Amino acid sequence: MKKSLLFLLAASAVMASCNKDGNEAGGPAAGPVVINPVLNFSRASETNFDEGDRIGLTVLKTDGTKYAENQLMTFRDGVFSGNLQWYAEANDKSTLTAYYPYDEAGAPTEFSVETDQTTGYGASDLIAGSKADVLPTAQAVVVPFKHLLTKLLVNVTNESGSDIRSVVLGGSVPKATVDLAALTATVDGSASAAEITAQQVTANKQYRAIVVPQEVAFTLTVSTADDRTLSQNLASANLKAGGQYTVDVRVLPDDIQVTLSGEITGWTDEGAIGPSEEVVFEEHLDENYFLYDGERYTTVKLSNGQYWMAEPMRYIPRGITPSTDPVADSHMWYPYKLNNEDGSENTINAASATALTGADDIRKNGYFYDMYAALGGVEVTEENCNDFEGVQGICPKGWHIPTRTELWNLCGLSNKAASGESGNQINEEALFYDQNYGGGNMAKFNEAGWNYVVSGVRMMTNFAAEPKYQLTQFYSGNTSKSELFGTPAMTYIMSSTCYTPLYQDKEDPSKLTNIQFFSMMTTFTSKYPEGRINVAYISTKSGQQLRCVRDSQ
Repeated sequence: MKKSLLFLLAASAVMASCNKDGNEAGGPAAGPVVINPVLNFSRASETNFDEGDRIGLTVLKTDGTKYAENQLMTFRDGVFSGNLQWYAEANDKSTLTAYYPYDEAGAPTEFSVETDQTTGYGASDLIAGSKADVLPTAQAVVVPFKHLLTKLLVNVTNESGSDIRSVVLGGSVPKATVDLAALTATVDGSASAAEITAQQVTANKQYRAIVVPQEVAFTLTVSTADDRTLSQNLASANLKAGGQYTVDVRVLPDDIQVTLSGEITGWTDEGAIGPSEEVVFEEHLDENYFLYDGERYTTVKLSNGQYWMAEPMRYIPRGITPSTDPVADSHMWYPYKLNNEDGSENTINAASATALTGADDIRKNGYFYDMYAALGGVEVTEENCNDFEGVQGICPKGWHIPTRTELWNLCGLSNKAASGESGNQINEEALFYDQNYGGGNMAKFNEAGWNYVVSGVRMMTNFAAEPKYQLTQFYSGNTSKSELFGTPAMTYIMSSTCYTPLYQDKEDPSKLTNIQFFSMMTTFTSKYPEGRINVAYISTKSGQQLRCVRDSQ
């Protein structure tokens, strides 16, 4: 929706008396400039101004002279007014350019939207207008205004059973380069992306945010009053200036569903943004990283020639929403911190766990995935559990979920063999095998740049058990690394190799109680203070860390 300003010259006898030369062309005498916005809607629909709103006005004469620059005009009693006076030369044409919101430092050449738009929404709406070939006149001069940025409207259907606490849009760059002469605002490619908290329009129903026009794949995060945090990646969209894009979100207790949306008013209808379908992937192995779905991951090349991710996966598959509740059957969960009974980080028993939803925590620890999520939405059954050896899953193209053998060749100790043989399996030639540990030594992993991250695990011992965050923690009795005290000590990193289905009654296959896959596990004791690494096994429904390994070339 465009805004129009009427620039009205109000004749003033007092001011005329101060102009000794008068108006040689016989036009009106110089007087104060009054701007009268003739608009039919309220500020709530972003098509009018509120009392006290301020704009900056620049008057550029045809000869290149700036008659006025960034002149402050304030909205009171239905008009903008200030100290600016028209010049007396009635035949001299000018270009009038105005913008909102006013900046006393000068007309903006760059502009940043507020990251907290719960209160900073209005200040983020950069609008501007220009009119050429204007002569001083007592008649109204109409200058069309337009939005230079982009609006996102989030429509919410809340079925979570709790109030919506916040709606956050991550992934966009909040800074723009502004050219008022051209009435454009373009994204600053040198600036970093940020999270933008949307403004509530109607509680539990509608939220809005102003963002800089750019090509972006947002991550939409909804937080509820009962401390649940649900996220979903959106499809990449090329946002246009003045465009409004809508997202319809259905919020369930343990999930959010993003769908296409409906009617748009006010701004230019540019359609809807739905869930992400295409994942962008770029390899830069010579520089030890790759880009995957907008995230940068460090990689490492080991002495055996393999390339591994040197940090945990944090990709959110389409249709799956991370949950802050380990009991929720959401297939994907946030990492967590431990809560000690006495507040001491050196206490051996933690009382509980709290999900970590901050960007830095997720970047460090990754998300926890069950096999369904890691496989990209494929259900594991006793009939197909052996069909996923070395599968790509949610790893980028040309990479895969590691096999049991690939993990074993790192640590050198496996509690079982893939064939189901009993007894420990030893590989003393494994890259990080330590004879004193009888398995892998985490210190050796890290010396090689593998960057072992101990993040914990969402444990589900069998299909009937209540899942929970594992509360085993670091303390002075199992490690000398005091910086780890009070944090989760038991971590699992998944493989794509099935160990076995388990049944309540082996003679009755209908009584399936669990399906186990191999996984790499940490153990910290006084005997293994640097952390022993071995291949164990864990339920497919447990939430684990994921590290992808590159396919053999």
